[in-house]
Amino acid sequence: MIDHIEYTGKVYVYNSGLSQEIVILSKQKLHEYDVNPDDIQIIDVPEGVPVGSILVTIWPHYLSVAKVKHVRDGSIYAPQLFNIDL
Repeated sequence: MIDHIEYTGKVYVYNSGLSQEIVILSKQKLHEYDVNPDDIQIIDVPEGVPVGSILVTIWPHYLSVAKVKHVRDGSIYAPQLFNIDL
């Protein structure tokens, strides 16, 4: 079982329009996984995320944690590492 997220720099959290309550809960959950709240950057569009970064996508009932492997022509290839239930 994974109990922390290894990262350097920022953790990019993609919110595609979910409520502020879900965003706050997501930040709290990420803190439980050893992510410093100051390192969390909420984004509305999955663009500009550097290769090697952690990208977390907020879904209504879980967080999808992925690591960015390639960025090309505005597309991000980030294989999923694991999910965190909200």
